Amino acid sequence: MERERIFSKKLNAGKRTYFFDVKRGRDGSVYLVITEQTEDKKRNSLMVFEDKVEGFMSALEEAISKMKEG
Repeated sequence: MERERIFSKKLNAGKRTYFFDVKRGRDGSVYLVITEQTEDKKRNSLMVFEDKVEGFMSALEEAISKMKEG
């Protein structure tokens, strides 16, 4: 059984492109994959599973808040 793609968004950011994909795994679990692709086609991915997304979002919001503070 192939993984189902629920959502996909592409963000161009200069020399980098970001992909945000929400997928459903073979076992029915839902997860987010954030992939960064550089100009030279190198890719790095991060997976965040459904049961950890709240903690991930909290940490991300905290980091963004610190960035805005300068």
